[in-house]
Amino acid sequence: MGISAAGTLVVDATAAYPEGPLWRNGKLLYVEYAGPGIKIWDGRHSRSYWSGDHCGASGLIAYRRNHILVACYDANQIVELDEIGRQIRVIDKDSAGKPFIGPNDFAADGAGGIYVSASGVYDLKAPISGTILYLPPDKGTLVEVANLIHYSNGLALSKDGKSLLVSEMLAGRILSFPVERDGTLGARAVWARMQDLAPPTGHDDAYNGPDGFKLGPDGNYYVAQNGSGRVLVVNEEKKLLRTITVPTPYVTNLNFGADGAKTLYITGVFDPWKAPFPGAVYRWTK
Repeated sequence: MGISAAGTLVVDATAAYPEGPLWRNGKLLYVEYAGPGIKIWDGRHSRSYWSGDHCGASGLIAYRRNHILVACYDANQIVELDEIGRQIRVIDKDSAGKPFIGPNDFAADGAGGIYVSASGVYDLKAPISGTILYLPPDKGTLVEVANLIHYSNGLALSKDGKSLLVSEMLAGRILSFPVERDGTLGARAVWARMQDLAPPTGHDDAYNGPDGFKLGPDGNYYVAQNGSGRVLVVNEEKKLLRTITVPTPYVTNLNFGADGAKTLYITGVFDPWKAPFPGAVYRWTK
């Protein structure tokens, strides 16, 4: 197992609670939860790309026709932007007309559909109310496909495409749901517990858990461990292959660059409890 902080470049040293990195058309997009919305980095400079009042942006994903979906955590909305960043529509209810709480992250299903985590309230004492929503490729409405998750967060389709893996952050574990042919989900199982993937760092608290979660182009799984300042890289057998460390203790998310798993963009926060929520965006290269 390797432990690596070498080859790390600071993309944005003053990001306000950054999340949701997305490499697109040779540039990096990422959100600032405590900022106005989305920023874009061209390899040298960062600038504003899109602003949304009271959005509290937490996630991004590429969508059909070169569009983007933005998770507005505070506004309890999913916003669709076109190829030049213009707002096209806002989704704030599921197909049953029910609002969702705290949309957080996304995963594509490989067939044009999108899974969304709606986390619920970030409080150990709050009722468990996290859900998973599905946006089918042929419809514009969200369908609730799983619920009663203790703060659903990062999502990834499994390597074989048969399961959706979900970070259950406040339970400190990753769940697995069989994916049905229509995109709905079957009965859950525990895929892994964080304590079984890697030893605790010694300063973990009750909020330490899996945040962003991705299947890498190399076939390995990448877990942003919020509260531990690291990304865990594990294989299909859940063996820890590498630990990538960054200065921000609260690692929020990650994504890959144009050259696949050789470049990893990582977002993190120094203090997630106190404004102005200072954070940073990093580029790690193998």
